[in-house]
Amino acid sequence: MTRLIALVLTALALLLSCDSGGESRLIGEGDPTVLVIGDSIMEWNRSDDASVADVIAALTMRAVQNNAVSGSLLSGGGEDIRDQYEPGPWEWVVMDGGANDLGETCGCGPCEAVLNDLASPDGTRGTYPDFVRRLVSDGAGVLVMGYYMAPTSAETEFTACADDLEELNRRLQAMASATDRVTFAPAATVIDPDNREHYDEDLVHPSIEGSRLIGELFANIITANTGD
Repeated sequence: MTRLIALVLTALALLLSCDSGGESRLIGEGDPTVLVIGDSIMEWNRSDDASVADVIAALTMRAVQNNAVSGSLLSGGGEDIRDQYEPGPWEWVVMDGGANDLGETCGCGPCEAVLNDLASPDGTRGTYPDFVRRLVSDGAGVLVMGYYMAPTSAETEFTACADDLEELNRRLQAMASATDRVTFAPAATVIDPDNREHYDEDLVHPSIEGSRLIGELFANIITANTGD
């Protein structure tokens, strides 16, 4: 069983690094006011100019910088999402993170320790809230994505993580409620597990339609909270 988990996680790591480059990308003209950081959910479809960040730029008419890198974690080791952050006059930092920590660090098995390292049950302590408070202290509003679930009746690399992802989402929502200028945006409200068209062929990442739906959710929040 241990060997099987290791093989699955190796395949997952390869999968999460395979969309496009991982280099910082400016979308739109002028100085960017929105920074997008995170894992492959935020990077996916960028080679088609159809990532979540592309949708945010198109709908908000803001220049967006996308620093997200597939396979990134928040718990250190490898690509760290915190290293994607660049201090600047950001109106918003849009981010996700934590799924790869659950998949790679604890293999979607007993993950209470990893969850606690990411965020305490009340959302006030841990790597995630510490980092988010840093972003807020730099003057940005922060939009934190809650993960969507795997499609119905399909086995994916993250199927076994469903309960842990739901608990992570609950803790991130608590974090947002306890922290000024932080908004929790649950992607599960727009990605339908019964609609395969919302998923890429791997049934893990968003399709172009899925990225559009998530980007629309984020753009609506940004627009509603900045008055333009």
